[in-house]
Amino acid sequence: MTDRRRAFARRPRAKALVLLASAAQLCAASAQVAPGRPVGKLDLETLMGYFARSRGVAAEFREEKSLPLLSAPVVSEGVLYFSPPDRMARFTSSPERSSLIVVGDRLRIEDGLGVQEIDLGAQRTAKQFVDQLLVLFRGDLAALRRDYEVGFEGDAGAWSLRLVSRSVRVRQLIREVTLRGRADHLDEMVVSGSDGEVTRTTYRRVATDRAFRDDELAVLFPAQGSPAPLAGGVGTP
Repeated sequence: MTDRRRAFARRPRAKALVLLASAAQLCAASAQVAPGRPVGKLDLETLMGYFARSRGVAAEFREEKSLPLLSAPVVSEGVLYFSPPDRMARFTSSPERSSLIVVGDRLRIEDGLGVQEIDLGAQRTAKQFVDQLLVLFRGDLAALRRDYEVGFEGDAGAWSLRLVSRSVRVRQLIREVTLRGRADHLDEMVVSGSDGEVTRTTYRRVATDRAFRDDELAVLFPAQGSPAPLAGGVGTP
């Protein structure tokens, strides 16, 4: 990784926002069409109803981050975990190993340059972004519309959900977030930054409604020492 790319990857606020956006993707991936529901019918109210039902999610990811100053996107791959209500983990295996862990208001970043501990409560913009994403997790449509300009198009065959924060502070970093999918499957999420940065993430091996055992949570979110991904990546429920 070049010095310029490494410098970007080390920006704490950027890492926090990317991880939290990834958590939103995992919650979206947990949506499952109810048995017997007509395949062609899917509206925003129904989609939001799916978001709050998952006990947890795990998925392998591929992320492409395009930056105005770089001639080629920064590509990374790894695995993501979300354990409600406020535990999130992102382990990157390529091009370099790193981990980003959120537990409540605490963010821990570990990579080849060392370990950083960040208090999200002291990062006003990141905290506000977290609170707004939790509205999506809860499936609270009224609050979602209060916090975002919401655009939903399509049906079960192909749908998109576009979110633009009503917070000026958040929009200074994140211009918009767009989720796209088919029926109960999330195909991608695109996070567009106000500075021209675009992060596009796609998924495979998505485990929805993933209940984590106590021993798995201890590996992902240890009280001491370094966290680690589960055996086999997504792991065994």
